[in-house]
Amino acid sequence: MRFLRRWLSHSIRLGLALFLALVLMQAPAFTADYVNALLQVGSDARRDIDQREAAARHYYNIPPGDDASLIAALKPHEPANAATLALSLDRASSLIAARQRILARPAVIQPLAAIADAARDPNGYKAAVWRTELATYTVHLDLTLAAIGYGIVGLMLGSLLGHAICLTFEPRAEARRFAKI
Repeated sequence: MRFLRRWLSHSIRLGLALFLALVLMQAPAFTADYVNALLQVGSDARRDIDQREAAARHYYNIPPGDDASLIAALKPHEPANAATLALSLDRASSLIAARQRILARPAVIQPLAAIADAARDPNGYKAAVWRTELATYTVHLDLTLAAIGYGIVGLMLGSLLGHAICLTFEPRAEARRFAKI
């Protein structure tokens, strides 16, 4: 019985260590996909804004200028359209700025920067991108230095978690000492 208990304990420790290593090794690849999704959604939003601005400038004969001047000129004619255009501008600039903040970090820190940046999302612009990326992500292993580093951290954390779980099932040292008496 002792043999089976030790075997099961070692198997749990090894399994958790390998599982967490593989999960954490996904972090750099997921971050790269998330950054690309931010670029794609931000660029699509900017193209939509440009088309809406061109239509408004043409329809109301608004002279060329920056986004703020267009919104100010559009407010007297269509306040609701000006407000939604301002929200669209905020969304597009937020997504592009998030991508730039993540890419400004070293490759090893980018997954942590992506999580921190997604957590600071007061308007919920990045949450939809994050959820879509999680739903459509395909697991793959990149053997980059960052992925290997995250894999080593995953091995260590998984081993620690496995030991903590297995400690709850091992007999206490006191019980073993009293059993010898």
